[in-house]
Amino acid sequence: MGQRLRFGPRGRPGRLARLLAPVSVLLCLAAACAPPPPTATPTPRPTDTPVATPTGAALVEIEGLVMQQDGKLVIGVDWTSRSRISYVVQGGAAEILRPFLGETVRATGEVVDHSPWLKDIVVCSAVEADSPGRLSMRTGYIKELGVSIYMQGTHVLTDAEGARICLLSGRASGVDLDAAMLKGKVTVIGTLSPTVEGDALFMEVKLVEPIP
Repeated sequence: MGQRLRFGPRGRPGRLARLLAPVSVLLCLAAACAPPPPTATPTPRPTDTPVATPTGAALVEIEGLVMQQDGKLVIGVDWTSRSRISYVVQGGAAEILRPFLGETVRATGEVVDHSPWLKDIVVCSAVEADSPGRLSMRTGYIKELGVSIYMQGTHVLTDAEGARICLLSGRASGVDLDAAMLKGKVTVIGTLSPTVEGDALFMEVKLVEPIP
């Protein structure tokens, strides 16, 4: 049995009770002020980056030029006209368009309108277009062709090292390639085909845009 506290005369606590009383108070205060025991925080499970997915809306087929703008893939429709439309590609399926960069494709997907000239598209499928007059896009520096074995072209598009990308002519569309030579690095858009002689490519240029 535990030791009993002894009280002095007239019911007053004895010496041992008086000594233990402050200790009991301190123990009570310590228990009341002690912080609650920590609870285990569950480790968050990794989640995939959310991507746009088809919602079951009606599919739309578009034909346009695949390009990259501000790090995003874009399908440009009617790109050589003043009524050009940008379809910004959304979702993980954007990678299926990367092999067609610089070429015209027929793409099927769900479209979200932001304006008559800006839309989003979640691509479901894409194939390279085979329509006559389909456009291609190339980037480089325009130079005069000079003496050449080729019977096509008045100018040539080269990379930064001077390697030929394709032969150029702007006569059919009235594009001044001499003036475009002064713009530095440019993007040329037009119809691309093999040359009659040799193994080069020839572009009938419809549009030249300087690269900032």
